[in-house]
Amino acid sequence: MTTGIRNPRDYAIINLTLLSSVATFDLKNIMTEISLAEDIFSNYVSGYVKIVESMGYIETLALNGTEYLRLTFSKSGDKSNQVDGIYRIFKVANRKLEGTMYKESYLLYFCSDELLLSEQYKINKKYKSSLISDNVKDILTNYLQAPSNKMSNGVIETTYGQYDFMIPFLKPYDAINFMTNYARPNPSNPGADMIFYENKYGFNFRSLQTMMKEPSYYTYTYKPKNLNSTDLNTDVYNVTTYEILDSFDTLNGITQGTFANQLISVNPMTRQRKVTNFDYGVYQQNSKNLNPNPIFDNSTNRNGDRLNQTPQAMLKLIFSNYDSKSSSYIAGVPGAAGNDIYAETYIPYRTAQLGLANYTRVRLSMPGDPNLTIGRVITFNLLSRQPNSSELDKYYSGNYLITAVRHIIDLTEYKTILEITKESVPQPYPSNNNGTALWNNAVKGII
Repeated sequence: MTTGIRNPRDYAIINLTLLSSVATFDLKNIMTEISLAEDIFSNYVSGYVKIVESMGYIETLALNGTEYLRLTFSKSGDKSNQVDGIYRIFKVANRKLEGTMYKESYLLYFCSDELLLSEQYKINKKYKSSLISDNVKDILTNYLQAPSNKMSNGVIETTYGQYDFMIPFLKPYDAINFMTNYARPNPSNPGADMIFYENKYGFNFRSLQTMMKEPSYYTYTYKPKNLNSTDLNTDVYNVTTYEILDSFDTLNGITQGTFANQLISVNPMTRQRKVTNFDYGVYQQNSKNLNPNPIFDNSTNRNGDRLNQTPQAMLKLIFSNYDSKSSSYIAGVPGAAGNDIYAETYIPYRTAQLGLANYTRVRLSMPGDPNLTIGRVITFNLLSRQPNSSELDKYYSGNYLITAVRHIIDLTEYKTILEITKESVPQPYPSNNNGTALWNNAVKGII
């Protein structure tokens, strides 16, 4: 990793080429900052290049929002760890004088070309008895004409179950997001936690649980840098700053159905109803987690219930088509019932799983690393804040999933900003019942 690097913030810009209808132009000598961002809850990659120049290139190159940008950078010029992509320039912003009347600065905003294509077209199509993952491939290949490298280098995980869909004149990305809500992963991963996103490799359609069980890319530690350090490898992987964005929010977890929720589904064809409860305690034991222990202890409220035992805290009522094909009401009538949409799985589980995926969020800043991309697992070691302790924090250390990345390159350095999340802890919380009269009275609300 550190071959050819003399400083942990070194970088090599291999390509920064503007492709316009007038000319092909190298921007490396007039750029002052590059920002490239990925987000696991977004469908595309985006960023900007800050330009400072005095030659009037906006006019000379006839920039009008139809240009492309080839961006390639790495840590040391090594192709094995580089980011390489072609993006669409869609906006010039913040254009202003810079120092003198002859020099100006502006931002060239760019994004994946597929985003603009998705905004230009709409899909009106019926998918009959098909896998949702196959439908996603169809949209990417036939409607967005996604290049082969973005399809082969990304991961389209095969989903479970066949569905009937009528795409009602939706934009391609909207159609994918619509079907993603229903998508169930392999049966070994319970629930409906499929996510569609683009990263440095290409398009991905994956289960959160699949990502969470991947081996950790590297172990990062926040600790003061030794000014006399000669260990460049340690400096490259050292966290320079951190910020805990979300630690826990019990009230939000209750009201949003993260710990427990209930679905009442009514099948109007069979005149039956079904009650489905989501229980985080049961789910945590059966799902694929980043860390082995749940995010809260086993304490109970004054009614004797734990956080995961009150599904009525969030209640949803829907019409469903569960068990329609086996019903005596419509048996023997071809086409009378479509494939089960499994609302009893995707609604309660997805509600909780997306909340859990963002339950603990941390922002890290570190020396730039082009191998850091969304969907990858890292280990973050946070030292305990207890005085005279050299141990790790028991609950905020551990494995995290990278959900957002921003690579920032300026004239002096390259750094990477990560947003990482986790839904579990490495060590269990102690039983939160100290057995004292004061505790028991506090639970009951007695002064």
